[in-house]
Amino acid sequence: MPIHKVKLLNREEVASNTVMFRFEKPAGFAFKPGQYGGFTLINPQETDAGGITRRFSFLSTPDDGELAIVTRIQQSAYKRVLNALPIGSEVKLAGPSGTFTLHNDAHIPAVLIAGGIGIAPFYSMLRYAAYHVSPQDLFLFYGNQNLKNTAFLAELMQLQMQNPHFKLIATMDKAEDTWQGERGFITSQLLKKNISAVMIPIYYICGSPAMVTVLQETLVEMGIDEDKIRVEDFPGY
Repeated sequence: MPIHKVKLLNREEVASNTVMFRFEKPAGFAFKPGQYGGFTLINPQETDAGGITRRFSFLSTPDDGELAIVTRIQQSAYKRVLNALPIGSEVKLAGPSGTFTLHNDAHIPAVLIAGGIGIAPFYSMLRYAAYHVSPQDLFLFYGNQNLKNTAFLAELMQLQMQNPHFKLIATMDKAEDTWQGERGFITSQLLKKNISAVMIPIYYICGSPAMVTVLQETLVEMGIDEDKIRVEDFPGY
């Protein structure tokens, strides 16, 4: 797997304690929406048992001129160093890697289930589908605690307006009073409410390991064939 050195171009807070990082894109670097890269710090000022490498799904699409990732800023040495990197600093990038990509048959709908920062690979998929005018029916169930913790909600709503084949179902567990969408967790009832034929789509789940496990069990209990369930989790994200 090739190793690249890429420069940090900028960073932006996109939700509470959630930061998007944009890096240079190496010449000829090709990937599929949903894939990830391994980002390794170079001579970090501090380290801990978690090490100096993390894998991040590419938030950007293959059409973008930069590589973007997004992460919650938690109290690991890696996240502290990453968030404090001066603009122009370099990190090592290995990849692309991963098979968490949309199936090829656009006639089969895809149901994307994201918890929190698990939105990253789906954001790439959805932007790519809209840009390339994909005829595939796409459903995104996006669960968060509240609005301030929800990254890219406005952008996803815009994508829904742009792509007639995309439906966004956002739900908040501890929503502000102003929130007019769904409330609570992503459940079988919420899925059935928004998908007319639940046995037909292929399901993709991305989020924390606990969230992925619960939703995977939910789908199996609904009678969804396990071959139609694909998962990606972010340990320690």
